[in-house]
Amino acid sequence: MLFCALLSACAAEPSELKEDLALVIEPDQQHVPLRYRCPAISISPARAQAHVSQDAAVERAVDRLIADQNIAIDPEHQARQASTQPVPFKLGPNTFALHRNFFYFQNAPSAVPSDGTVSLSLQWPCLEPLPQGYNFAEDDDASMRAILITARYLDPERITVPVAMQRALLPLDPRSPAQRSNPLESLDMRLQGDIAHGRLVPYYADIGAVQRYLRGRHPGNVRAHSRENALQIAKDWYIRRSTDAATLSVIKCDNREIPDGLQIEGSLVKDDPGVQRRASCDHLYALPALGMVVEMSYPRAFLLDWSRIEQRIEALLRPTGS
Repeated sequence: MLFCALLSACAAEPSELKEDLALVIEPDQQHVPLRYRCPAISISPARAQAHVSQDAAVERAVDRLIADQNIAIDPEHQARQASTQPVPFKLGPNTFALHRNFFYFQNAPSAVPSDGTVSLSLQWPCLEPLPQGYNFAEDDDASMRAILITARYLDPERITVPVAMQRALLPLDPRSPAQRSNPLESLDMRLQGDIAHGRLVPYYADIGAVQRYLRGRHPGNVRAHSRENALQIAKDWYIRRSTDAATLSVIKCDNREIPDGLQIEGSLVKDDPGVQRRASCDHLYALPALGMVVEMSYPRAFLLDWSRIEQRIEALLRPTGS
């Protein structure tokens, strides 16, 4: 992708990068409080030039496909991809608009996404996207900070938001006795804890129950029902409900006994050298007024900011005109 240099000394186009000039990339975060600012990322000239060359090759390949009439391009879609203004799109009855760099891989969606979803990406802790032309997957630091988001409109004739949220707490087939007896999927077989991170009710995995369940499924496989294996697959659940008991947020994270895998100092994030993998969370929450649910994934080390993340997405997904 093409990179935007934020150094004042860099006035050249990306295709004219000088070998001795590094790039500094950071989100546009002038309005973000200092304690939530994302640090700048320094990109080596060689790496920046490699991405420029790679993107140029992809563009040439696409141009050939268009010239040979092997793919059809919607002129309106081309205009959305080239726009420097917020790109409008519809989810259900509502129209929204966001700049291209908010979208996953920074590709503008079609005006009415066929699957009723849009995918976004923000950086922690500033909760802003990377600059246009830079993708989180192209840098280890940006990838560690990435919050991946899918906003989904639900057709109320097929499934409503309350039903979708409740299903997140049930086995795939709630009528199946075998599935109801699975402590990995049953809310009733979990250990309820004290309020966590402000307003979340934790339902921790009962590791003993998980081991007994796995022993019944794999009686001859000692490793399958070991405590170590149970910890690896037994997620902890965190739930937020409204005053009328409606489920508003469901967050499923790697077990609390597994290390985060990340070290955080202020806004600096780095891998924990003593841990092989990063613990993560899958976060589902409801936007009932819009007929939508939002699915997210991020490192468990960011769980303390779950509410701030939800508020940021609600601010972004405001129908135009409101």
